[in-house]
Amino acid sequence: MKLRDIMNNIPREKLAPLPTPLQRLENTEKLIGANNKMYIKRDDLTGVGSGGNKVRCMEYIIGRAKADGCVGVLASGNGQSNLCSLAAASAAKAGMKCYIVHNSDKPETSVGNALLNDLLGVEREYMGACDSSIREKYVYEVIDRLAEKGEKYYLIRNGATTGHGALGYVNAIIELVDQCEKENLDIKHIFAPGGNGGIASGLVYGNALMGFPFTVHIISVEDTKPVLIEHIEKTIKEIEEITGLAFEFEVDKAADIVDKYMGDGWSFNTPESENEVLEFVRTEGIYIENVYTSKLMYGYKDMVKNGMVDGDSAVIHTGGFGSLFSQY
Repeated sequence: MKLRDIMNNIPREKLAPLPTPLQRLENTEKLIGANNKMYIKRDDLTGVGSGGNKVRCMEYIIGRAKADGCVGVLASGNGQSNLCSLAAASAAKAGMKCYIVHNSDKPETSVGNALLNDLLGVEREYMGACDSSIREKYVYEVIDRLAEKGEKYYLIRNGATTGHGALGYVNAIIELVDQCEKENLDIKHIFAPGGNGGIASGLVYGNALMGFPFTVHIISVEDTKPVLIEHIEKTIKEIEEITGLAFEFEVDKAADIVDKYMGDGWSFNTPESENEVLEFVRTEGIYIENVYTSKLMYGYKDMVKNGMVDGDSAVIHTGGFGSLFSQY
């Protein structure tokens, strides 16, 4: 079977108003002297909560959770986790429960995603500041505790960087192919961020199985190229188990994995990414958050400016708007 047919048969809870818009970045083109058209794929406008890439992931995670007979999903992360907030909002839209475990202290005043979670009324517990590995062990205790009460919850592992979570961006490739055809766009290159590899895995896998309609560029915001490739390979294996379609390529041959813009890694800005938060919104009127989308946007513009991209291109804006309010 072809990828499209298989994707249509995988459990999915439709949450986002897809396709998300593709908008021309004409001001940015002028600013950097681009020779080709630049676009932004507005995955910050996915229609649930504060929006963002995790809503695509949640469509397949909640679809699986419902198929497994779960009453809710359990998410975990720090107090400003975009995943946690979007898991809660997505569960609400799907008519399910959500339980959140934070490996941080309960804030005295709620701001950013913590405030959004307050408004959602989602049940949470705070472990206090601890390493994520400790949190990951603890959430299994919480799942068991909820099960003893007769409530089956689906555990969202690894920040939704799982095979089911990555299916959201396998589907995004199919969506982009159709969108370019419908809107008569000649996009040849796609840029997306690489954190723990969820978005990247879906894009790299989907692009390959669709016959490489695009060149995919993954801008690492956290790890060196070899480490990020390991993350992508691991998640692609999970995707293969779900779809039954093999990925018969080497990751660094199937995509351009770039680690020159990561700086000191996760949660650390570079001088360029810090400036990009301000420059981009003042150029295009579109907000990006610190660290993640800012490193992506700077890398995208820098590669286009320096002639490393031949043809029209698009950058995927993965959101994070909710956390922006806690970053300044």
